[in-house]
Amino acid sequence: MTVLSESNSSRIHTEHQLLNQTIDFSATYLAVQYLFSHIKKSLDTIRDQTLEALFSVLQSQRHDSQRQAFFLYKEAADALIHISRDISHPLLHSVLSRLQGLLISTKGKKHRAVSEALGSLPLNIAGLDMDKRNRMDFCFLSFDSCLATQGIMDINAFRWQGRTLIYPLHSGKMACIKFARTKENAIELMREANWLSFLNTHPSCRESNFLAPVPVRIHHHCLFKLDQVPDFILNNREIHPDYLAIMFIAEKDYFKYANEPWHFQDQRKEIKEMYGRNAWLLGRLTSMGIIHTAIIPLFHNRAQQIRRQDQGLYIWEQGGRLDRWLESCRYPNFAKSGLRDFEHLTRLKNSKELRHFIGEHILGFILVMGSFFRNKAPEQKGFDEKGNPLDLRTLFDRNLFIEMITEVVQNYYHGVTGLLPKNLPLFLNETLIDKLIENMGKDHHMEEILRIQDQINMSDTEFETFLISRGYEGSVVKTTHKGEKDIILNTGPHLGGFNQPISVPELIEFLFCLSSLCISDRFIMENGLKACRN
Repeated sequence: MTVLSESNSSRIHTEHQLLNQTIDFSATYLAVQYLFSHIKKSLDTIRDQTLEALFSVLQSQRHDSQRQAFFLYKEAADALIHISRDISHPLLHSVLSRLQGLLISTKGKKHRAVSEALGSLPLNIAGLDMDKRNRMDFCFLSFDSCLATQGIMDINAFRWQGRTLIYPLHSGKMACIKFARTKENAIELMREANWLSFLNTHPSCRESNFLAPVPVRIHHHCLFKLDQVPDFILNNREIHPDYLAIMFIAEKDYFKYANEPWHFQDQRKEIKEMYGRNAWLLGRLTSMGIIHTAIIPLFHNRAQQIRRQDQGLYIWEQGGRLDRWLESCRYPNFAKSGLRDFEHLTRLKNSKELRHFIGEHILGFILVMGSFFRNKAPEQKGFDEKGNPLDLRTLFDRNLFIEMITEVVQNYYHGVTGLLPKNLPLFLNETLIDKLIENMGKDHHMEEILRIQDQINMSDTEFETFLISRGYEGSVVKTTHKGEKDIILNTGPHLGGFNQPISVPELIEFLFCLSSLCISDRFIMENGLKACRN
């Protein structure tokens, strides 16, 4: 006869309590905590019944209405995921596959809890530390000497693309001279040149048709302080007067942005290929621990950037309103040629950050796709003459939108994990697509509020510049008194009202689901646990 230890006897009793569902919320939480502590101490004593007890908490609806239910579900999911610390544990296969199933089938607090647990799985991804190479190291160079290295003779053929001078070369490529906006920004240019050097010597995939721009080195330097510059450079107020710049050779399509429909002539296959290729490249770099932090700039609140701890940046996990989403998509950092603006690359410092970046990448792609359809009529936004939101949903090709998102998700996922996502139609469904079209195609939310405190924090010049940038006429600005009252500005469209949740909460649930599935499948691949996906 087997004699149970007191610890095992207590564990079995607790498991029965959870399985029988006879205890209240507080007792259930304490029971789950007890099992979690037991798992931490004695992984080898865990049995099928332990799993069933914990899964019963996640599968039951008894406590869904409790205000603190999320913390109960999070404790149960964390207890289950703790088993992953022993890769050889016989129950790990069951835990991962069942948690993935729950992630797809649940909503709300349970969905969030399971997502956070799966998203916390440890991964073996370590990015390259480029910071040591980003010293402010430049050489002095005349503008003409810079051009001579590429055989450029006619400066009249240059044109500005933002702060970058571009020149068409006989090879069919482009010479690009990218200037620093500020002195501090020169470090970012140095980082961009270093990443370009790395990507040219370490391609993400030798079969890929993505060709990273090639940085130009002169006298062993990539960063130049240009002098004897012509007037058309002197007159550009967008760049710093020290004329610090890098030069690189890019593909001819480098500035053909992914959301400009006129580049594709409505060729569905070409559109999907371009989005899918960029998504795979981004996923592949992510799998190498190289993170692009600005596929597009994302903000929750631009007006309060100065006094908010988060600088107004968008944190998708919080599900807040997305500020000026269409404006954020004006210049996406991927194009027909591939990914762009490599100054925004950084190494992944901790694999726990990965779930956030995966969600941010996919969110950026989805927003850019929405702007692709809106850019068929870019001048149309806001309200009609009766004050009703413009209805521009007819600009969206619903079937193409679904195909584009599917292409992006599958390619990005494969880039990160080497696998295709299972059961994608279960969480990338028509309900989500219809909600996206409804909220991206009708400008329900146009208002931004400049609070009194934010006005007081501005200098008079900053206040005037802010209002002019939001469409105020100079004469109106002069009669608007700073700090008297909140100022309502029509700066949208936004996804959600000011200081309110995002108007497409289904999108946030989708990001939670996809990012955590991606993390867990990467964990499965890294540890040779492919059978978990069968």
